[in-house]
Amino acid sequence: MISTNTKSPPASRTRSRASLLLVLLLFAAPVVLAWLIFFVFPDWAPSETVNHGELVAPVRPLPAFQLVTQDGNEIDETWLRGEWTFVYIAAGSCDEACVQQLFKIRQVRLTQGKNIDRLQRLMLWRTAGAGAGQPAELQQHFPGQVIVPLQASEAQPLLEVFRLDERSPLETGRTYLVDPLGNLMMFYAPDAEPRGMVKDLERLLKYSGLG
Repeated sequence: MISTNTKSPPASRTRSRASLLLVLLLFAAPVVLAWLIFFVFPDWAPSETVNHGELVAPVRPLPAFQLVTQDGNEIDETWLRGEWTFVYIAAGSCDEACVQQLFKIRQVRLTQGKNIDRLQRLMLWRTAGAGAGQPAELQQHFPGQVIVPLQASEAQPLLEVFRLDERSPLETGRTYLVDPLGNLMMFYAPDAEPRGMVKDLERLLKYSGLG
């Protein structure tokens, strides 16, 4: 009797899995190398530098999400792929401190010259308590800044990834950095010096082939 078993032989399945793993490793290798040079082996870098942001270890993959931006565009987790992303999280009225953070992020990105297109900016904003026209006003003042107004508990699983201590990420005023694979990997305090952020990015972009 001829066997009708169509399952792949164990050796074939093993080769397929090994091939898939190799592809994944090749894709992730540039970010991993940049991470190692930046945090683990800084002496490998050609000049003596110290990171100014705080490392998130281990890195935290962002969950699947579906959101609508101030401009009416839909974005999901794939929007994060392929570029480094500054994420700023706010709640209520965007006061002077909030505006200054957005300005700082914009200026830091502008310093990256030929690498500027490897960086994007995302603001997650719980807008309850903000003026009705403020989201549109901010969008006009910061062209290119992706603003996502959040209502009530919308996107709570996403926001929880950014909780690094007992404080809600809506209250810290921090700026976060997400790598081109969609992982939260570093954050900056509200009073972080722009010059330090610039140096960090220069190193990461230099040693990463992704984004």
